[in-house]
Amino acid sequence: MMGMTASVRSRRRPAIRCRCAGTCYPIDGDRALAYFRSFFSEPGAAPLPSAPAQGRNDLLGVLSPHIDFRVSAKAYTHAFAPLAGAPEAEVYLILGVGHRSRVEWSVDDRDLLTPLGRALADVESIDWLRHQVEFPLRDAEAHDGEHSIEFPIVLLQALRAFRGSGRPVRFLPVLCGGLHKSVEQARAPSADSAFGRLAGALRSLRQAYGERMQIIVSIDGCHMGPRFGHPFAITPFLLGQTRRWEEELWRTVERQDLSAFFVHLGRERNIRYFDGVGALALLLRITEGQARLERTYYEQWFEESDRSVVTFTSGVLREKRAQPEDEATA
Repeated sequence: MMGMTASVRSRRRPAIRCRCAGTCYPIDGDRALAYFRSFFSEPGAAPLPSAPAQGRNDLLGVLSPHIDFRVSAKAYTHAFAPLAGAPEAEVYLILGVGHRSRVEWSVDDRDLLTPLGRALADVESIDWLRHQVEFPLRDAEAHDGEHSIEFPIVLLQALRAFRGSGRPVRFLPVLCGGLHKSVEQARAPSADSAFGRLAGALRSLRQAYGERMQIIVSIDGCHMGPRFGHPFAITPFLLGQTRRWEEELWRTVERQDLSAFFVHLGRERNIRYFDGVGALALLLRITEGQARLERTYYEQWFEESDRSVVTFTSGVLREKRAQPEDEATA
């Protein structure tokens, strides 16, 4: 788990070439930087800090959408502005969504090439992780062009460029499934399940890194309407109902109550197609008793053309500090 540098050896390692450059953001590096900087000056955006904050850092990570940048740039600012104001992490654990994955969990040890340079996979940690579990964690095709990994990496690269840092981004990508059996049963996976073993290994890894690791949960929310195979169009009533349903789901996350999380999902068997089930479940186990989530942004992207909606939330993960014990009275 030692740090990697952009050496000749690293440049010879296998790499994935980003797929979304040229469509979701400019393929030219300078234009991409200008594009990402413009996010922070949009109406309703979180401002870009002028310099990292001084003093103790309690930032454990962020919750970010992976919706197309062109849909809601400001949603990304509410996730990434806190990272811009914090010291650079040595490695970023990215919990993404396996949109094309054939396995429940997968990691990949290839670097990522973007218009802003080469991001380095944390090969040592990935190798260690694969040796901690007895089930396969490989699905290379799922990682090819996966935007829930690409988007946070290219934004991290932009933040480093904004502050004049030439240090390459180092990352550990985990693509997560939907834990459909647990949702159907409305019951959290057991500690000896594949989920439990992976979560335990990731928790140990995070503890070993300490503040040198930050977590990025790269998920969207509900996907509803004809575009996603539902036999109904989205109405204002359903939008309001979905907002309330998500509010209750996020409260279970804020309480770090994994059992309640699955009970809530199981009531409707995730008919709203909330895509962050596996990633959030892992987060709750990895940071159990150690983190608190502060939601900072919520949006429902409704398209009149097909009466469908995608929702997404931004937020910040901070260290949960122990409360001082009440002083005993005489």
